[in-house]
Amino acid sequence: MARKYPKFLWSNPSNAKSSGPFIVHTQHPRFIVQPKFDEKRNLIHTSVVEIWEEEQSFVDVLEIQKEIPRWFNESGRYQSIHEHDKLICGLLQLEFLKDHGEHFTVDEARKVVQILFPFKAKKIYYGSTSYGLKHRLEHISDYFSKGHGYKYCSNDTLIKAFELEGFKSATEDGSPNPCFNIYKKDVTAAYHLFR
Repeated sequence: MARKYPKFLWSNPSNAKSSGPFIVHTQHPRFIVQPKFDEKRNLIHTSVVEIWEEEQSFVDVLEIQKEIPRWFNESGRYQSIHEHDKLICGLLQLEFLKDHGEHFTVDEARKVVQILFPFKAKKIYYGSTSYGLKHRLEHISDYFSKGHGYKYCSNDTLIKAFELEGFKSATEDGSPNPCFNIYKKDVTAAYHLFR
Protein backbone atom coordinates (compact mmCIF):
# COMPACT_ATOMS: atom_id res chain seq x y z
CA MET A 1 0.00 0.00 0.00
CA ALA A 2 1.47 3.36 -1.01
CA ARG A 3 1.91 6.02 1.61
CA LYS A 4 -0.67 8.74 1.22
CA TYR A 5 1.39 11.36 3.04
CA PRO A 6 4.64 12.33 1.29
CA LYS A 7 7.98 12.09 2.99
CA PHE A 8 9.85 15.35 3.54
CA LEU A 9 13.34 15.93 4.87
CA TRP A 10 14.76 19.07 6.41
CA SER A 11 18.19 20.01 5.06
CA ASN A 12 20.56 22.78 6.11
CA PRO A 13 23.75 22.17 4.09
CA SER A 14 26.76 24.40 4.56
CA ASN A 15 28.24 23.87 1.09
CA ALA A 16 25.22 24.50 -1.19
CA LYS A 17 25.15 27.09 -3.99
CA SER A 18 22.40 29.02 -2.22
CA SER A 19 21.92 29.33 1.51
CA GLY A 20 19.46 26.98 3.21
CA PRO A 21 17.54 25.68 4.84
CA PHE A 22 15.78 23.48 2.31
CA ILE A 23 12.94 20.96 2.42
CA VAL A 24 13.33 17.90 0.23
CA HIS A 25 10.43 15.79 -1.01
CA THR A 26 11.99 12.34 -1.37
CA GLN A 27 9.12 10.48 -3.02
CA HIS A 28 7.71 10.87 -6.52
CA PRO A 29 7.86 13.65 -7.70
CA ARG A 30 11.21 14.41 -6.09
CA PHE A 31 11.90 18.11 -5.58
CA ILE A 32 13.48 20.62 -3.23
CA VAL A 33 12.05 23.88 -1.90
CA GLN A 34 13.33 26.76 0.16
CA PRO A 35 11.02 27.80 3.02
CA LYS A 36 10.23 31.35 4.08
CA PHE A 37 9.17 32.16 7.64
CA ASP A 38 7.50 35.08 9.34
CA GLU A 39 8.75 36.68 12.57
CA LYS A 40 7.00 34.02 14.67
CA ARG A 41 8.64 31.14 12.74
CA ASN A 42 5.42 30.26 10.94
CA LEU A 43 6.20 28.76 7.54
CA ILE A 44 4.43 31.14 5.15
CA HIS A 45 5.79 30.17 1.72
CA THR A 46 8.02 27.69 -0.09
CA SER A 47 9.84 28.34 -3.37
CA VAL A 48 10.76 25.47 -5.65
CA VAL A 49 14.52 25.31 -6.12
CA GLU A 50 14.72 22.19 -8.27
CA ILE A 51 12.60 19.30 -9.57
CA TRP A 52 14.70 16.18 -10.11
CA GLU A 53 12.43 14.28 -12.46
CA GLU A 54 12.02 15.14 -16.12
CA GLU A 55 8.55 15.63 -17.59
CA GLN A 56 7.12 16.14 -14.13
CA SER A 57 3.90 18.08 -13.88
CA PHE A 58 4.43 21.31 -11.95
CA VAL A 59 0.78 21.01 -10.84
CA ASP A 60 1.66 17.82 -8.94
CA VAL A 61 4.53 19.63 -7.22
CA LEU A 62 2.26 22.53 -6.29
CA GLU A 63 -0.27 20.13 -4.72
CA ILE A 64 2.42 18.53 -2.59
CA GLN A 65 3.81 21.93 -1.62
CA LYS A 66 0.48 22.69 0.07
CA GLU A 67 1.20 19.91 2.57
CA ILE A 68 4.58 21.26 3.66
CA PRO A 69 3.34 23.75 6.32
CA ARG A 70 1.36 21.01 8.07
CA TRP A 71 4.32 18.64 7.93
CA PHE A 72 6.62 21.34 9.29
CA ASN A 73 4.34 22.08 12.25
CA GLU A 74 3.79 18.41 13.09
CA SER A 75 7.29 17.01 12.64
CA GLY A 76 9.59 19.06 10.42
CA ARG A 77 10.25 21.72 13.03
CA TYR A 78 11.88 19.02 15.18
CA GLN A 79 14.51 18.50 12.45
CA SER A 80 15.40 22.19 12.27
CA ILE A 81 18.56 23.50 13.91
CA HIS A 82 17.21 27.06 14.14
CA GLU A 83 17.30 28.23 17.76
CA HIS A 84 13.71 29.51 17.62
CA ASP A 85 12.45 26.15 16.36
CA LYS A 86 14.31 24.43 19.20
CA LEU A 87 12.66 26.84 21.65
CA ILE A 88 9.18 26.20 20.24
CA CYS A 89 9.75 22.41 20.23
CA GLY A 90 10.89 22.50 23.86
CA LEU A 91 7.76 24.39 24.90
CA LEU A 92 5.53 22.09 22.82
CA GLN A 93 6.53 19.25 25.16
CA LEU A 94 4.97 21.05 28.14
CA GLU A 95 1.38 19.80 28.12
CA PHE A 96 0.40 22.06 31.04
CA LEU A 97 0.71 25.11 28.77
CA LYS A 98 -2.53 24.04 27.07
CA ASP A 99 -4.44 23.90 30.38
CA HIS A 100 -5.68 27.44 30.82
CA GLY A 101 -8.06 26.45 33.62
CA GLU A 102 -5.25 26.30 36.19
CA HIS A 103 -2.75 28.98 37.19
CA PHE A 104 0.98 28.47 36.71
CA THR A 105 2.61 26.64 39.59
CA VAL A 106 6.18 27.49 40.56
CA ASP A 107 7.36 24.16 39.11
CA GLU A 108 5.59 24.84 35.81
CA ALA A 109 7.05 28.35 35.63
CA ARG A 110 10.50 26.86 36.32
CA LYS A 111 10.16 24.50 33.36
CA VAL A 112 9.32 27.42 31.05
CA VAL A 113 12.18 29.50 32.47
CA GLN A 114 14.61 26.62 31.84
CA ILE A 115 13.64 26.57 28.16
CA LEU A 116 13.42 30.33 27.59
CA PHE A 117 16.59 31.19 29.50
CA PRO A 118 18.99 28.24 29.23
CA PHE A 119 22.05 30.32 30.19
CA LYS A 120 22.68 32.89 32.90
CA ALA A 121 24.25 36.19 31.90
CA LYS A 122 27.03 37.78 33.94
CA LYS A 123 25.06 41.01 34.35
CA ILE A 124 21.48 41.85 35.25
CA TYR A 125 19.33 42.75 32.24
CA TYR A 126 17.19 45.76 33.15
CA GLY A 127 15.16 45.80 29.95
CA SER A 128 12.46 43.49 31.32
CA THR A 129 11.18 43.07 34.87
CA SER A 130 9.54 40.08 36.50
CA TYR A 131 6.16 41.68 35.81
CA GLY A 132 6.82 41.80 32.07
CA LEU A 133 8.20 38.26 32.07
CA LYS A 134 5.18 36.86 33.91
CA HIS A 135 3.02 38.29 31.12
CA ARG A 136 5.31 36.56 28.62
CA LEU A 137 4.54 33.19 30.25
CA GLU A 138 0.83 34.00 29.92
CA HIS A 139 1.27 34.83 26.22
CA ILE A 140 3.16 31.58 25.70
CA SER A 141 0.33 29.57 27.27
CA ASP A 142 -2.19 31.42 25.08
CA TYR A 143 -0.08 30.57 22.01
CA PHE A 144 -0.04 26.86 22.83
CA SER A 145 -3.71 26.70 23.78
CA LYS A 146 -4.42 28.04 20.27
CA GLY A 147 -6.11 31.18 21.58
CA HIS A 148 -8.53 29.39 23.92
CA GLY A 149 -7.26 31.35 26.92
CA TYR A 150 -4.12 31.61 28.96
CA LYS A 151 -2.79 30.34 32.26
CA TYR A 152 -2.45 33.11 34.81
CA CYS A 153 1.03 33.53 36.27
CA SER A 154 1.47 35.63 39.39
CA ASN A 155 4.49 37.88 39.75
CA ASP A 156 5.47 36.01 42.94
CA THR A 157 5.33 32.66 41.10
CA LEU A 158 7.63 33.96 38.38
CA ILE A 159 10.08 35.47 40.88
CA LYS A 160 10.23 32.24 42.89
CA ALA A 161 10.81 30.22 39.70
CA PHE A 162 13.82 32.38 38.76
CA GLU A 163 15.11 32.21 42.32
CA LEU A 164 14.91 28.40 42.41
CA GLU A 165 16.67 28.24 39.04
CA GLY A 166 19.61 30.10 40.57
CA PHE A 167 19.27 33.43 38.78
CA LYS A 168 20.50 36.64 40.42
CA SER A 169 18.07 39.54 40.75
CA ALA A 170 18.13 43.27 41.36
CA THR A 171 15.60 46.09 41.37
CA GLU A 172 15.90 49.53 39.86
CA ASP A 173 14.46 52.90 40.92
CA GLY A 174 12.56 51.45 43.88
CA SER A 175 10.52 49.10 41.69
CA PRO A 176 9.03 46.09 43.48
CA ASN A 177 9.64 44.02 40.34
CA PRO A 178 13.14 42.54 40.06
CA CYS A 179 15.20 42.05 36.94
CA PHE A 180 17.37 38.98 36.39
CA ASN A 181 20.71 38.00 34.86
CA ILE A 182 19.19 36.89 31.57
CA TYR A 183 20.29 37.58 28.01
CA LYS A 184 18.54 40.26 25.98
CA LYS A 185 18.45 37.95 22.93
CA ASP A 186 16.44 35.37 24.91
CA VAL A 187 13.94 38.02 26.02
CA THR A 188 13.70 39.35 22.45
CA ALA A 189 13.04 35.83 21.09
CA ALA A 190 10.25 35.27 23.63
CA TYR A 191 8.62 38.59 22.71
CA HIS A 192 8.86 38.08 18.94
CA LEU A 193 7.66 34.48 18.92
CA PHE A 194 4.84 34.75 21.46
CA ARG A 195 3.13 38.13 21.01
